[in-house]
Parts: sequence; C-alpha cells; structure tokens
Amino acid sequence: MNKYISAFALFFLFFTNNIFTQVSLPGMKDLPDPEVEIHFDKESYRPGESGLITVNYMFPDEFHQTLTPETFKLEGSASKGIVYGQTLYPEGVEKDGVTNYYNSAELQMEFFLTDTVEQGDFPIEIEAYYQLCDEKGTCYFPESIRLDANISIQGKPAGANSVLYYLLLALIGGFLLNLMPCVLPLLSVKALNLVNQSQGDRKSTLLNAVYYAAGILVSFLALSLVIIILQQSGRLLGWGFQFQNPYFLIVLISVIFLFALSLFEVFILLPPSSGLNKASSLSGRKGHMGSFFTGVFAVFVATPCTAPFLGAAMGFAFSQPAGVILGIMMATGMGFSLPFLILGFIPSFFKVLPKPGKWMDKFREFMAFLLMGTVVYLSGTLMKQIGESFITVFWYLLILALAGWIWGWIMRTARKRSVRNILILITTLAVLLSGTLLLGDLDTPALTGQVSNQEGKWKVFSPEAIAEEREAGETVFLAFSASWCTTCKINEKTVLHTREVEKLFEEHNVKLYKADLTVTNETAMEWIYSFDRAGVPLYILYKKGEDPRVLPEILSFSLLENELSE
Repeated sequence: MNKYISAFALFFLFFTNNIFTQVSLPGMKDLPDPEVEIHFDKESYRPGESGLITVNYMFPDEFHQTLTPETFKLEGSASKGIVYGQTLYPEGVEKDGVTNYYNSAELQMEFFLTDTVEQGDFPIEIEAYYQLCDEKGTCYFPESIRLDANISIQGKPAGANSVLYYLLLALIGGFLLNLMPCVLPLLSVKALNLVNQSQGDRKSTLLNAVYYAAGILVSFLALSLVIIILQQSGRLLGWGFQFQNPYFLIVLISVIFLFALSLFEVFILLPPSSGLNKASSLSGRKGHMGSFFTGVFAVFVATPCTAPFLGAAMGFAFSQPAGVILGIMMATGMGFSLPFLILGFIPSFFKVLPKPGKWMDKFREFMAFLLMGTVVYLSGTLMKQIGESFITVFWYLLILALAGWIWGWIMRTARKRSVRNILILITTLAVLLSGTLLLGDLDTPALTGQVSNQEGKWKVFSPEAIAEEREAGETVFLAFSASWCTTCKINEKTVLHTREVEKLFEEHNVKLYKADLTVTNETAMEWIYSFDRAGVPLYILYKKGEDPRVLPEILSFSLLENELSE
C-alpha cells in the first residue's frame, strides 16, 4: 500500500511541475517593479494647513497601468495629526473604453494637518498600489510599494484671540517704526511737505495725509503678496528680506539718489500747462501724488528696522496662513501711517509751525544731505553683497546724475514740447540701457554669514558649535544681524562693541556668536522662526540649566548686566 502512495505522489509532483512550466498565470511571472518617487508641493507646512502629495510611477518597458481605482491608488497610513484625501488621477490614453497609462503616471493625494501638529519633522507613510499589464492584455496580481517620508512643520496654529493680540502688537509696532533712525530721512522730507501745506486749506492738507497713508498701505499690500507667493514655494522669509537682493538695493539707492538731487534742484520736472486753471489743478495733483510716493519710499526704507513689538508680530505672521499675514502687515502699515493721519485731521497743529520763508530753502537742502546719507548707508550693504562690482554702480549713479541734470536743463529752457519730449525720451532710454549694460551681470560673491575679523571674539553662527557650548555648560550670547539693519548697527556701536560690554562678557565668560543675514541664510532663518520671530535684530542668551532667553530689540548695558547677573 505504501508503494502505491509513494508512486502516486511522485506522479503528481511530476505532472503539476510540467503544467506550471508550460502555463503562465497572472502573478506567477517574475515582473520588474515600477520606479516610484514621492514629493510634496512645498518644503514646509504650518499646523492647520493643507498640502498635496505627488507620487510619480515609471512603468517598465512593455508594461502599462490600467485605471482601476481598486488596484491603482494611494493610501496614507493612519496617523495622529494628519487627514488624507482621495487619490487624484491624471488624463490617460483611452482605448476601447478603458483608460491606460504608458511609460509614466503621476497620482496625487491631498492631506490636511490638524492644529495639534508640532514643529519639526513629521513622518508619513504612503502605500502606492499598482497592477501591471503587458502588451497582450494580461494583467498580473496587484502589488504595492511603501513610501516613507518626512514633511517639515514650521510655525504654530493661531486662535482668534492670538490673532487679535498680534494685530494690536503690529499696530503699535508700526506706530513706533516712525521713531526708528532708518525712517528719519523720509519723514524729514514729509515734515518739509507739511510746512509747505501749513498755509493751504484744510481739505488739501487732509488729502495729502490720506495719500501718504495710501502709499504706505499699498506698499504693505504689495509686500504681503510677495511674501505669500514666495512662502507658498516653501521659502523661509524674514522681515526686510528684500534687502538681501542686490538689485532691489540698486533700485532703492537710485530712487533715493534722484530724490536727493531733486531737493538740491539739480532737476525739477515741471508739468505742462495750458492756462492758469489747468496748471493749478496739475500742481495740486502733483502734490498729492508726491505724498503717495513719499509713503511708498518710507515703507521700503523702513523695512530693515524692527521696532519694539513689531518683531513678535512679524514672527507670528510669517508662520501663519496667507490671510493672517495680510492682516498683520496691513495693521503694521496703518500704525506706520497713523501719526500723519492724526496731523491731517487736526489742522490746529499747523498753527505752531513757522510761516514759509527763505529758511525753507536751507531746510530742504539739509534734507537732501540726509537722503545722501541714506544712499551711503545702503551702499555699504551693497558693497558687502557684490564686492568689487560696486564700482559699476558708481558709474551708473554718475550717469543717472547727468541724466537728471539734462532733464532739469531741458525743462528750464524755452523749447517746443515735442523737442522736450524727444530729449527726455532719449535720456531715459540712455539710463535704462546703461543700467542693463553695467548692472545686468553683477559679480555677486556668496556671503555665508562670515563674521569680520575686526569683531574680535565673535564667532560664526553654527548650530553644532552652539550645541557643544551648551552641553559643556557655557553661557552663550547669539546675535542675528545684517548690514542693512539699522537697529543692529546702533546696538553694535553703542552697546555690543563697547569696552564696557566686552569687559562684562569677559567677566561672565560668555561665548559670542553672530549670524549674518546680509544675504539669504536659510539655517539662520530656521532658527529665527523657531523663536517666533521673523527678522533681525534678534538676540538670544543661553545660560546653564535654563531655557534660552529672547532679549529686546533695543539693547543697553544695564539690560545685559541684569540678565547675566541673575
């Protein structure tokens, strides 16, 4: 009996082996796997924000994928803090009522982050399903590939009370921004305009104040939109980020330089006139638009400064969705324009101003020197960014001054309007052409936040070095600064680089580190965001066994002494 059983077993194994070597069943063939890649629509996300996952399939040669939602889909592994949406499919090739994908296909899936997600790397797990079919129409068993990835979470969720609180901080910070030194030259020009208006009617004075506020608000709106668009691409931005771009600095320097030349009366562009009434009308319009553009310039000159309260408000705004960014930026603009709006609505203020006279000519020229000082100050930052290429900027400013002088000469001489317009067009084209030729290809050596040797014991910012210092129990003072930050420079000249403070640091054995954001520094910006701030200056004090302390934007010797002595 055992012999029959053994013979039957051998026959069965032989028979089934021959069958499976001659018949190909779906799933029994050794199939190549598709190549699968995963990526996201942004580099970082905020709590409460939605995003998009894209998985790219690259199918093997002679195979394709059929659109069957049960076997071709994306699934997210359940995890606290994230909710996944449905799989989104691209257009395929229709054949006999069936949609097929050849060579490659991109599947997408939406996800939503809850408010409970914490900052840092957030792990996710995606299962990418597929079912390969060959050219004969045979479809094999479904398979899947697990994809592991991390998404970066930056910022904190905002409640309604938090938003109102930071809106108030932004309003106060914008108001105090008028007191910062970087805004002084433009406000001085506006003060000159107020004196000119003191003898005018109340309506004209009020309109000039409103136009000035409108210029500020329009500039903050434009700045908000740029920030929102760039942040959607995943970039980490800070307050005053545009000053890290040398071309922005060149445009700003050129505009302020021309403004100063006009105050020196190198050129005066007179409006065309045809009758006294029309001339009066154009003159009034020109005054209002002058107030508008003064407001525009004031914003771009003010953005390197961080006033008290403004740092916290901007740090909160830059970590929030677009609507919150827009609201806080506009609140800052309203606070910035508030002093002149108040003056516009209180005409009794003008009674204390001196009457117009010859003294105004000297005052105007003095304001021009202040603007030239602003040009020199901004040029210092530009020199650090572009190095020896700055000589071409000097040549461009010379051409700009010559063009301004020609404009003034053309407008003063009695020529036909057609000739005047042609000469103005020629000089304007010359300015644009020279700018393209001289500044079109600047040599911009990359700055990596290196600290000047002249700053002595200050070391270059390094997260690893600071971590080692803290592990060793050292006291560390970390300064985030930039060449275009006026507040930073004042703190350095009057406090940080004085002998008194240097001696204080030596007595307490403080290790000094500096992060320079004169140009883009992604690592430094990540640290600034981690302290709920969005710009410079930012000063952090690390003491043994304590959490890091964020110090005020305006430093003093007594403040540092108290912090180190506690």
